[in-house]
Amino acid sequence: MASLILPRSFTVTVDYDVLNYFMTVPAGGITLPAATPTDIGPSVQTWLDGTGATVTQFAVDISTPPAGTEYAYQLIVDGQVQEEGLVTNVTDTVLELTSADAAAIPNRSQIVFTIFQVVTTYS
Repeated sequence: MASLILPRSFTVTVDYDVLNYFMTVPAGGITLPAATPTDIGPSVQTWLDGTGATVTQFAVDISTPPAGTEYAYQLIVDGQVQEEGLVTNVTDTVLELTSADAAAIPNRSQIVFTIFQVVTTYS
């Protein structure tokens, strides 16, 4: 007689957060020298969270995700999604941009930095 093998049941839970941060570029703009990281993070510039409160650090440090956590992010300057690779380093206090060519972000530009956090657990 053949043995019946039943699959083990398990549960997959996926939780996600979308964290939005906003900055208005100060007078004088932000200069991006060619091939040189420039920090525009909350330790250098004034950033606001989704409630309008000033932040001194982002809610998560995407450079060190906990087990089961994945991050993605998007940088938008004046309504234009920036090319991938412009953001070269991100922690909870640092947001470094590196432009291949010398460039500037004009004063009063609106910057949105969005972090997508996905946590997957198996039980």
